[in-house]
Amino acid sequence: MNKIWILMLAVVLSFNAQAADKKGKKAKGNPAYTKLIAELKLTKEQRPKFQALQKEQKAFAAEQKKRSAEEKKEAGKPFWKARNAKLKELFTEAQLTQWKAFQSKQKVAREKKAQEKK
Repeated sequence: MNKIWILMLAVVLSFNAQAADKKGKKAKGNPAYTKLIAELKLTKEQRPKFQALQKEQKAFAAEQKKRSAEEKKEAGKPFWKARNAKLKELFTEAQLTQWKAFQSKQKVAREKKAQEKK
């Protein structure tokens, strides 16, 4: 009987430990991106518009996973052209400069990672 109680206590403690681990974890995502968002200092009017653009991009990326390489190229060019136009309307010149600098750093990082995989 004592063994059963000890086993039950061990199970309960392990669940509590797992729950504590989940609470202590940091949010997912790129810390550099999170820092950039803070540095952009979006206004109250800009923030919901930017979030909508980000959701739109996330949905587009999910669709792209289902497409062939050729279809990705065909769908990608107009999407990114339109997105960049929307960002130019949304951001100030300083914000746009920061955004472009961030994007170029991300591109270099992606290319480096691709080279490491080869």
